[in-house]
Amino acid sequence: MTSVGGINLRVALIDSDYYTEKAIHAYLAWDRRTRALTDYSNLADFWRALEGVEAAEYPDVIILDVNNAGERGDIRQSIQRLVTTVAGAAVVCLSYVDDLDLFYAAAEGGARAFLHKQDVRFHIASAVCIASRLSKDEFLYSAKMDTARRLLNHRRATRPLAIALPRPVQYEGLNTRIRRVIELYAIEGMPAALIANELNLSVHYVRDNIRSAYEALGLRDHSETFLADLSQRERAFMKLTALEAPRR
Repeated sequence: MTSVGGINLRVALIDSDYYTEKAIHAYLAWDRRTRALTDYSNLADFWRALEGVEAAEYPDVIILDVNNAGERGDIRQSIQRLVTTVAGAAVVCLSYVDDLDLFYAAAEGGARAFLHKQDVRFHIASAVCIASRLSKDEFLYSAKMDTARRLLNHRRATRPLAIALPRPVQYEGLNTRIRRVIELYAIEGMPAALIANELNLSVHYVRDNIRSAYEALGLRDHSETFLADLSQRERAFMKLTALEAPRR
């Protein structure tokens, strides 16, 4: 797989929600920096699959849905086992609820991030890339976990430093209408005719919006050599799902 910007991460996904799992897998697969490995519905399946696998083939990142992984103590121990056994891998916890116990369990267990699914959505690959580059005493969190973040930083002596998930990169000229069209086209993979039907627009108008989006995203600029080998659609995907640099 082509590496973009020097990042090439093998990612294992453990998520019991079939539809969420497939969506995340698709977003990871579209992003050239992340390579989605086999998906697992639970931790037991992951550990069985790991038997006999050479350490060199271990994933670089493990995305773990913590909502069905047990109580706080169980989750903490599971994450500790992942961090210890899959040495060097960054554990990224996902949740659809803003549960303080789950948040603390992830931080105490040695996870690199705790992200609310509604906060991340199609920015998951960019979030994973950021988490993989944090130090072991840093902990990435998303907006819906801000209360837990304040409590975590208050007890800094024994816990990692919580860092906010950055906001998406903003592009001047990409208004709400054009953004909606280009997201359907570049992120959801819908053809122009289907987008026109979905939004009750003409195909010609949709194609004009796509061209306008390319201009706003700076896709006519070929100075970004790390995107040079991607198609226009893939480059648009990378731009739309990008996050700003984290602030420490």
